[in-house]
Amino acid sequence: SRYSFFESTGLPNELASRGFTEDVQIPAYLYREDGMKLWNAIGGFATDFVDEVFDSDEAVASDEVVQEWAKETTDPDKGAVKGFPTSFEDKETVAKVLQTIMWMASGLHAAVNFPQYDEFAYVPNKPWHLRADLSTMPEDDAEIREWMFENMFPHINTDDDWLRESANTLVTDEHAAIDSLAMVRLLTTPSRNCLDNLSDRFEKIGTEAYDKFLKNLNVISEEIEARNDEAEKANKAPYNYLNPSNVPSSIDI
Repeated sequence: SRYSFFESTGLPNELASRGFTEDVQIPAYLYREDGMKLWNAIGGFATDFVDEVFDSDEAVASDEVVQEWAKETTDPDKGAVKGFPTSFEDKETVAKVLQTIMWMASGLHAAVNFPQYDEFAYVPNKPWHLRADLSTMPEDDAEIREWMFENMFPHINTDDDWLRESANTLVTDEHAAIDSLAMVRLLTTPSRNCLDNLSDRFEKIGTEAYDKFLKNLNVISEEIEARNDEAEKANKAPYNYLNPSNVPSSIDI
């Protein structure tokens, strides 16, 4: 389906598009559970912030900077963002846009990006290197599995003979597995600017809105940490990707 700003990026709409509305009972769908808590907290913050900045809908409609933002973002030769408002006529729409943008760059990114380490740190789960051209893959299904193990699974090998034999293949680095680990660690490095430590960014404007937001974030963190403690006691995997203390305020890798 084609991208649309609110429909594709806003969490409730995105969940609904996949049949995962909140009334659908799915045990331990923690992305939805934690995500909706964070989505709603962000929405409250966006509304409070807009209320601090604009006195009325008329103030929004007459704000040249805000209108130019809408115009440039939807211009086919500039932002070209499908589904973004072509103009702003009220505070509610501004808040909704801010909520969606903040969620996309924080919660959504965290939920998609940070699980990569758990998946890729065991390199055989998802090898990133290939030591032979795909054209050499056997056609016989019985031989493909052995070919994949031989040419796709990682090596940590310092043998000179092996390196010389590999000189004409696609990958000659004996530390391919280590390189994969280093890359995924880089991609999932925790942010220094998470949602719950931005007070210094709101000292002049949005102070009350952020203070209220921070209190809501702390409640969410406490709920997630309490659930994770119980999960670990039951020998179950914790889900901490959407804990506000881990969620970056922007995509900053």
